[in-house]
Amino acid sequence: MELVSVVMPVFNGERYLEATLASVFAQTYPEIELIVVDDGSTDRSLEILDALGDRVVVVRQQNRGPAAARNLGVQKAKGKWIAFLDADDIWEPEKIQRQLAQCGGFSWSYTDSVFMGGVNDGRRDSEFTPKFQGMVVEKLICSNFISTSTVMVLRQALLDAGGFDESLRSIQDWELWVRLAGRCEVGYLDEPMMRYRVHSASTSRGTRNTLPNHLKVIDKMFAPGSVGASLRHLMPRAKAKSYSICAQIAEEEGDYSYALHCAMQALRHQPSQWLRWELAAKTAVKFLLSSLGVKGFARAPKSLNQSSRS
Repeated sequence: MELVSVVMPVFNGERYLEATLASVFAQTYPEIELIVVDDGSTDRSLEILDALGDRVVVVRQQNRGPAAARNLGVQKAKGKWIAFLDADDIWEPEKIQRQLAQCGGFSWSYTDSVFMGGVNDGRRDSEFTPKFQGMVVEKLICSNFISTSTVMVLRQALLDAGGFDESLRSIQDWELWVRLAGRCEVGYLDEPMMRYRVHSASTSRGTRNTLPNHLKVIDKMFAPGSVGASLRHLMPRAKAKSYSICAQIAEEEGDYSYALHCAMQALRHQPSQWLRWELAAKTAVKFLLSSLGVKGFARAPKSLNQSSRS
């Protein structure tokens, strides 16, 4: 059997780390090495890892962010395949085995996932974000439909693509997936093999901090000499989708003023898309109600969640 190296960055992850580690140890595929890169944790994360002895390879670095942590883990990996897992997500027991069996003919692949926590608890990501297989660069450059903790990639293909951009403090996975998509086809397993944990400390939830990184990644993906240099006509669509997603997340977190700002920016970049008008109108109503001090008004309906991801 081919060795699979699981690369997991962790920074102050003690709250969920043990459950995540347990999901790796429960894998039905036997040939796995687990590499955890501690990114300068100051909580009990290292204590939890050290207690596991030789069941896990622990690498330590000063706090440099998840991109640098994943790159270091890949450097230390011995496996033919790299599987990424964030320290607060959970794998289903057959994740590695089923993904290799069905997508092992591709240089890289991903699976569906299920939300764990938040307003969409228990729902599949594919209900909101369409998934694609094959040569997907034109679709992927407009919207990141690939979750990091579902990805498995040939180590050499990852190295050839250049690894994660360490200058990006977040959203660096999307930028790398686009570079990989520009080189080779991607496989997709249409089964929820990962549970994505949604909580207040999730990187994706801090919209005011992550949106600038969304825009920075988009600018890089469409820059001269990049994979998207010949696809610049798709840049407004990519920005509109990022603004729409951030509007939805900000609304879910109760930040209605920022949700409205993002919705209006999405409309500005893609005014011909009816869904952008719908999102702007519904978000404006939410903002108005909150400004007037109206309490107990309903969250955005599921149709709004879906439209903001379209």
